Amino acid sequence: MSLVYRRKLKKAFVFIASLILSFSLFADIPDSLYGIWEGKDRYVFFEQVQEEDRIVIILKDYYGWYLDRVVEHEDYSKDFKRDRNSATTKKSVFVLADAAPLWLSEGSSSGKSSAYELKLTYDKYDITYVPFALIDDKIFLEFWLSDGNHPGFWMGNVVTDGIKVSSQVEQENLWSWFINNETDEMYKIRFWKSKMDFDSELEAVIKSQKGNDTEYTLSKQIFSAGNVYTCVPGRRVYVRNLDKVPVKVPFDGKDVLYNEEKTICAVNDVYLKRLLDKKSFEELMEIVRIQNSRRKPDPPPLFPPEELDYHWDLIDYLEKDNVIIQEVRQRQKDFGVRGKDLDR
Repeated sequence: MSLVYRRKLKKAFVFIASLILSFSLFADIPDSLYGIWEGKDRYVFFEQVQEEDRIVIILKDYYGWYLDRVVEHEDYSKDFKRDRNSATTKKSVFVLADAAPLWLSEGSSSGKSSAYELKLTYDKYDITYVPFALIDDKIFLEFWLSDGNHPGFWMGNVVTDGIKVSSQVEQENLWSWFINNETDEMYKIRFWKSKMDFDSELEAVIKSQKGNDTEYTLSKQIFSAGNVYTCVPGRRVYVRNLDKVPVKVPFDGKDVLYNEEKTICAVNDVYLKRLLDKKSFEELMEIVRIQNSRRKPDPPPLFPPEELDYHWDLIDYLEKDNVIIQEVRQRQKDFGVRGKDLDR
C-alpha cells in the first residue's frame, strides 16, 4: 500500500469518525432543561412525553401583549385548543429538539451549571445549532469554556440569536481568549469557519508579545454549531495577527460571570430564566390564558372633556322664520330626541 493511499485512507477514516461522533453526541434533552423558561420576547418549554422530547416556543407578540403558541406538538392542541385569530396560524410549527453536552464542560459541575449545544430540526434539511451555558437556572448565549488541557485558554462558541422558530444563518467567526494573569497578558483570537477535518488533538501556538521566547499552546480547532473553526490555516501552527488587550479588562470589557468551578464564563446578559414555581405544560397554558384574556383599555379621547354651552337661545333666534331649517328640525324631531331637549 503506497504512502499516498494510506494518507487518503486515514483522512477518510478521521472524517467518518468525526461525523459519527457529531451525530452520536446528540441525544435526549437533559433533565436540567425540563420546565418553563421565560425571556424578554418568548417562553420556552421542555418536557418528555413517553420517552419523546418536546419543545414549545411561545412568542410575546404585540409588545408582549399577546402570547402566540407558535411551536408545539400537535397533541397539545387536543387538550388545549389553540386560539384562531390574525395573530397566529391554524396549525403550530413542529420542531424536533436534541441536545449534547459540550465536551469541555461535561461532568465539570454538580448540575447547577453546564454547557450544551441544542440541535433544532425544523424539517429534514433545515437544522440550527444553539450553544448555550446554564448557570444557576439562567441560560446565556455568549460564553467561554476553560480548557483544562491548555491552561489560560478560554474556548469560544458560536453566538446565535437563541431558540428561534426558524433556522439561522451560520456564523463565519467565533472569538476565543488566552489569559495569563501572572505575566499580564491577554490575547483575543479569531477562529473562522473551515472545511478542514476536525481533530481535537491539533494544537496552535501563541508567541508572547512581551519580547521573550515564551510560547503558549491552545486548541487549533473548535467544533461549534455543526462546523469546524480554526485559528491558523492549513498545517500552520503559529497564530498571527493577535489582538492584545489589557488583562484588567476581561473579555472585551463586558460584564461577565463565572460558575462555581470557574470552568464557564458568560456575558452577564440573561437570555432565558427558569420559572421555579411552574414546571408543567398545564401551568404554561394558564399563563397564556391569563395573558390573552386581558383587554386593552380604551384610548384617551382626542380632546379633553369639558362642559360646552351651545347657546340654544341664539340658535333658535337665528333659525326663526327660516323655512328650510325648520323642515330639517322637524325631521330631526321625528327621528329622535335632540340634545336641546335633554339639556345638553
